[in-house]
Amino acid sequence: MSEGKLIVKNAKGVIFDLDGTLVDSMNVWKEIDVSYLGKHGYDVPDDLHDEIEGMSFTETAAYFKKRFCLKETIDEIKDCWNQMAYEKYCHEVALKPGAAPFLSYLHKNGCKIAIASSNSRKLIQAVLESQGIASYFEAIVTSCDVKAGNQHQMFI
Repeated sequence: MSEGKLIVKNAKGVIFDLDGTLVDSMNVWKEIDVSYLGKHGYDVPDDLHDEIEGMSFTETAAYFKKRFCLKETIDEIKDCWNQMAYEKYCHEVALKPGAAPFLSYLHKNGCKIAIASSNSRKLIQAVLESQGIASYFEAIVTSCDVKAGNQHQMFI
């Protein structure tokens, strides 16, 4: 039995982050930042990723709007990012090595599986469906759903 399977042998549920944990998508967002900011006449600042780390999708859009004095609404910014990322999440973003068999193991053994992510629901659903694993998940919660990004994590 692999180490991961041993750890969750008696678990009733597991909550995963998506980007960088279950799927290899971090470069997608770096490309989108370069393209999106480039269209608005900006280079990506060196501190951008440190500044937005842990923010929800909505918080990140609000940050971009303020920092780069964008005329678009927060919803328009998010819609643009979703459009830019959608095809990549459907056709290019892959599961991390070992994720598919581990998720299958959890699912087959009755473990409830959920995702908690700062990404948008549309993109989460797109990649789960494209990878054939959408049915494994009991719940998907985004930080926009709970009105707080990852920097507001609470541990009990």
